[in-house]
Amino acid sequence: MQHYFIVAEDGQRLSALYGCPINGAIGTIVLSAATGIKKEYYLSFSHYLIQQGYNVLLYDYRGIGGSAATDIRRSKVRLQEWGLYDMNAALDFLVNEKGLTAITWLGHSMGAQLVGFIRAQQHLKKVIALNAALGYYGYFPLNKRVEIWLLWYLAAPLLTSVYGYAPMKKIGWGENLPTGILMEWRSWCTNKYYFRALLQDKFQSDSFSQFTVPIHAVYCADDYIANDITAPAFMQFYPAAPKRIQKLMTSEFTKEPVGHSGIFRKKFSLCLWDALLSIIEAPIPTHAA
Repeated sequence: MQHYFIVAEDGQRLSALYGCPINGAIGTIVLSAATGIKKEYYLSFSHYLIQQGYNVLLYDYRGIGGSAATDIRRSKVRLQEWGLYDMNAALDFLVNEKGLTAITWLGHSMGAQLVGFIRAQQHLKKVIALNAALGYYGYFPLNKRVEIWLLWYLAAPLLTSVYGYAPMKKIGWGENLPTGILMEWRSWCTNKYYFRALLQDKFQSDSFSQFTVPIHAVYCADDYIANDITAPAFMQFYPAAPKRIQKLMTSEFTKEPVGHSGIFRKKFSLCLWDALLSIIEAPIPTHAA
């Protein structure tokens, strides 16, 4: 995959990787990351997709990986900017620089949650929302609720005040984050309506009501974040989009835990990647539900 810098409309440079098959492509996929995960985490799966005949774009949101500021303590990035600017920049790169359209948006968690901010949705064929969920911690299993309560109400304020940023690597929660991203994420995840208040107050809308691209939402059966409550609940943010919601029974493919992010690990290449590809290639949902 070749490295590029994509420039968002506000001037922010985003680090990206783009690859295409040798003998021509049958389609194009943007793989948009979950919170706190660098694009390189998805490299093995991206190579698999390229081998299956797809152009693939990976990119780092501002504040993450190759798109992070030199001094994370001075970063003023907000989580909402990933949707407002970065997702639009990724799509514009494929449309304007590569001349592509009918693009499949494979969003992992936050990578699908914010697609309502995409403006040129006519260039999207469909969205695969993998483990995208309404992130309110009160809808998690009881044992996890305690763990996440401690993160949001004790660890997050303490760590950001001590370090000047969120040292997520120290607690096993992905890449380090600027304080603004963590605290906005915290405000969403401690509200049972998630980021609906942001949409109402800043954008005068209670949902991404103008987003009409078909969404195939898939969540792994052993993911406590995207579960039987939170995955369907989040789809209510997209009332006008044709949608399908599918629970992937990972135990039918492997005895190992998969969870929220594991499906992209190379150890699942022989048991889960073909299943995920089948979901990507499944017929487009035609009815809003």
